[in-house]
Amino acid sequence: MKKKLFWIAVGQFISACAYCQILNTNNLVATGLGGLAAVINRLTGADVQFLLVFMALPIFVWSFFSYNKKQIFYAGFSYFMFTFYVGIVNRYLPPLYTDPIAAAVSGGVVGGIAGGIIMKQRVANGPESIVALYLKEKKGISVGTYYMIINSVVIGSSIIYGDVTMIIYSLICTFVQSAVTDKLIMGFEKYYNVSIMSDQYLEITQFIRDELNRGATFIQAMDTTNVKKKILIQSVLSQQELIAIRDYVKSFQDDSFICASRSNSIIGRGFDVE
Repeated sequence: MKKKLFWIAVGQFISACAYCQILNTNNLVATGLGGLAAVINRLTGADVQFLLVFMALPIFVWSFFSYNKKQIFYAGFSYFMFTFYVGIVNRYLPPLYTDPIAAAVSGGVVGGIAGGIIMKQRVANGPESIVALYLKEKKGISVGTYYMIINSVVIGSSIIYGDVTMIIYSLICTFVQSAVTDKLIMGFEKYYNVSIMSDQYLEITQFIRDELNRGATFIQAMDTTNVKKKILIQSVLSQQELIAIRDYVKSFQDDSFICASRSNSIIGRGFDVE
């Protein structure tokens, strides 16, 4: 638990830096309640920290009586740390003024790193997450659909005071942030589900095991060309390992066949899961 809280605190500090020093400084709109608070702040001058607390409080009160208490605790801690850091960062760290494209990309990268750190702890990271999880479990509304709707509303609302081009830059920032977060969670290595049909299945399997240090599975199959029983080899390999097995199978110079498809998530021994 202490480890989770530590990484949540680290992630929210990074998130507050992106929010205050990059996005708000360059008039870009963040997503979620943070973005809505920034819009209201620019319209009314109300304190951002006060707005964050004011908007989140009803959600936390509702969720306390309606949802998982453990998730509420982590979401509350995560949101508190973000709100706390917003005040610290605004006061002590210098703003990063730059052009809109640089702000959109850098804000997305920094925000994505923060999101990846927090989401790898597998906890709700704020009131928006609690609502998303509740709607998914109780109403069957996907988390992606929920975030698409709420973020479109928040970013779109900035047209009240801003240039349309700034909305576009904000959307670019959101896209970059999502991509970076996904990379941190899923990992940067590319893995492939590989199927190999060959009469040399014993040699190929030995190569996979001894040279690539990977496992393989035999599946009995049928070649419809000559109605002949064959062995289908299945394995999961990295990009470099796929190149190695491709070159090895090609060296037989026969009718061996390889099919590889990208895998988005590999969980288990021998693969990075954290």
